[in-house]
Amino acid sequence: MRFKKFLCSFLIAISFCALCACGKKDETDYVTIGYEKLEEPDFASAEQNFNQAVNQGKNLTLAYRGLGICYMNKGEYEEAIKAFKTALAEDGATPDDIDFDINYYIGVCYHKLGKYEDAKARYDAIIALRPREVDAYMQRAAEYLYLQDVDSACTDFEKALSLKKKDYSLYIDIYNLLAETGFQPYGVDYLNDALNKYDRNMSDYDKGYINYCLGNYSTAKNYLEQARTGGNKSEEVLLLLGKCYEELDDTAFAINIYYKYLESNPDSGVYNQLAVALIDQGRYDEALEAVVNGLEIDSNEAHQQLLYNRIVAYEHLGDFEKARDLCAQYLVDYPSDENMAREYDFLKTR
Repeated sequence: MRFKKFLCSFLIAISFCALCACGKKDETDYVTIGYEKLEEPDFASAEQNFNQAVNQGKNLTLAYRGLGICYMNKGEYEEAIKAFKTALAEDGATPDDIDFDINYYIGVCYHKLGKYEDAKARYDAIIALRPREVDAYMQRAAEYLYLQDVDSACTDFEKALSLKKKDYSLYIDIYNLLAETGFQPYGVDYLNDALNKYDRNMSDYDKGYINYCLGNYSTAKNYLEQARTGGNKSEEVLLLLGKCYEELDDTAFAINIYYKYLESNPDSGVYNQLAVALIDQGRYDEALEAVVNGLEIDSNEAHQQLLYNRIVAYEHLGDFEKARDLCAQYLVDYPSDENMAREYDFLKTR
């Protein structure tokens, strides 16, 4: 479930406080430092700083919100909910942006715990106060799907689409949610509806994206090539075009596209996709090099995926000791990744 895409992740900008001289009250702005650590990401240090802020009794709403995010990363969703609810209690009676933001996080935690009715109730509350909140309708629709109420989900999808007309990314999100919950035929209908309604106004990239989701890889490739020759040479176009070639069993050509792009546009996401393609072709040394290059770029957008694929590359190279050590460290940073936890159990036997 791609909940991150729907979350309103408002990171509040907070000014720095100067450190006081020795012997005076500690005025360190632990909340600001904590959020900086979240961005790195360094969740352990972030949690320490948020706890220090709580001990200070300063910026408690933001401090408990930060702690909630740290607990979420560890998969401790009950503790996260407690922290988020404390943050709400500290923020006063009048709802503001951060209250809505925190309620989204609580909804996600309830979802992770399988408490879909409780999650839905959070989005009910948001919609009652903000009836034009597109993200809330999309999140609530997801909960309806997990409750096997596809009709109510589709009602919310229609409302979201009416509030954000011609936002083609919504059609993609709707398709993915429906496909992930066993209602793919409904998702296909939404994608076809988008093509039929807005074909004239839709960009080549959007047509390519929708056709890719429909499994029309050759058609998607053609639209994406048109987008690229028409001047759209963005990372999004390139990655999706490469995936089309991979689906069409031309992984070698996809790899060439990635390499050519990276010559002038170093990007962690593209390095990650390159690593995946190289692993698929059995070129593990090159895949490892791509991962290393990606990790050297100061971006956390593809950081977790790169770390994951580094472990995969070492495992394929037969260096199980290195893979095991990296796997252990990975699980310190991302303890809720169940797939990697199972992989670690396997590596401990090698």
